[in-house]
Amino acid sequence: MLTAVTFVLILTSAVVVHELAHYLNARSVGVPVRAFSVGIGPVILRRRWCGTEWRLSLLPIGGYVDLPGMAPKVAEDGRLEHPDEGMAKKGLGAKLWVLVGGVIANYLLGAVLLAWAISLEPSYQEIVTGAPVAAHGSVVGAVTPGSPAEALGLRPGDAIVAINGTERPGPDVVVSEVRTARELALTVRRGGEELELVTPWPVAGAGDPPLLGIQITALVEPVGFLAALPDTLAFGVRVIPRMVGGFVSGFAAAVTGAENTDVAGPVGMVGMVSQATRVGLAPVVLLAAVINFSLGVFNLLPVPGLDGGRMLLATVVALRGRPFRPGQEEALHFIGVMAVLALIVLITFRELGALLAG
Repeated sequence: MLTAVTFVLILTSAVVVHELAHYLNARSVGVPVRAFSVGIGPVILRRRWCGTEWRLSLLPIGGYVDLPGMAPKVAEDGRLEHPDEGMAKKGLGAKLWVLVGGVIANYLLGAVLLAWAISLEPSYQEIVTGAPVAAHGSVVGAVTPGSPAEALGLRPGDAIVAINGTERPGPDVVVSEVRTARELALTVRRGGEELELVTPWPVAGAGDPPLLGIQITALVEPVGFLAALPDTLAFGVRVIPRMVGGFVSGFAAAVTGAENTDVAGPVGMVGMVSQATRVGLAPVVLLAAVINFSLGVFNLLPVPGLDGGRMLLATVVALRGRPFRPGQEEALHFIGVMAVLALIVLITFRELGALLAG
């Protein structure tokens, strides 16, 4: 249940922020907005405010904004005609501003969420800087029941201040000592008190290395939200080419049947949310940041039906000096959306197959 709620909150917040940016940008250039919906499907609640019908729809996944001038008009005789209102009356600059709003919003929200995640778990700095974070000690995350660590008296949350004379050891130092030492002498900080824990310890021989039975994470200097934000904003720009390449290779793998490690469908996303919620708040916030960056970059792709495709066709119309035939542009968008949905279905079936096989 927690996984489902978290998944819906992450996805819906990303889409609603995306659509809200379209709404704000449209209003900023004088384009009225007919409707704004949180959720999709049948409308269960509606209120009119500032010339827009605000809707709450049945399925709490995503949302949409209804802008006039985005589709052809239907004449009395059934013929399609060019729209003469809203977006259709605006120049290329205004159209691009409205269409790019969602991409910018997801980028900014992704950067804010990533900075928040780093403030919760400073070791995530490595994601944005690419450099290993200097460890100033280790923290026990979990203790395996019945393990030597439990017998020694270690508890989750203990900070390992020293091990065998090495002060403020990082996880790599702790692992090395566990594998090679003849005795383990640990100093741990627990609730403001330092405890000395000593036990004889086997040396790794020809067999498997000895296991202490703990999960540890690096203890690093805390990072404030505002200090992390400039790095996450820069990271959101640097990651665009890599994400574009990932989408291309992931969708190509879905068509060819090759192994896909770049794009996750609904099943894969739910799996990642499930893993994150079992660990804590920081991984959930990190995943929400990744999803926002991904949604922004995905919508930037020049595929009809996506924001990038609409920007591309709007630019083509401006360069050629005349619009497409009524309904022609909408047909291209329909084909693009169907192609994307087909790829998502292929990825989902492969993920279900892997899940059932596993």
